[in-house]
Amino acid sequence: MKLHLYRVLTVHGSADEIIPVEDALEFDKIIPNHKLHIIEGANHCYTSHQAELTPVILPFIKEGLQHSAAELGH
Repeated sequence: MKLHLYRVLTVHGSADEIIPVEDALEFDKIIPNHKLHIIEGANHCYTSHQAELTPVILPFIKEGLQHSAAELGH
């Protein structure tokens, strides 16, 4: 897979006990075109932090759509 061709967003909770936040920090070092956003205090399911997901994810998706449209000449 040619990861350098794709944009990657990782959203990770700092209090995740299933996948340590250190793993996300390592992904950030090795994945090209990677954006990492850590939500302070969030666990693996973002309990009590779900409202913080939309302002992170939606702009990333919109940027991707705009980039794709520009490449297609729309």
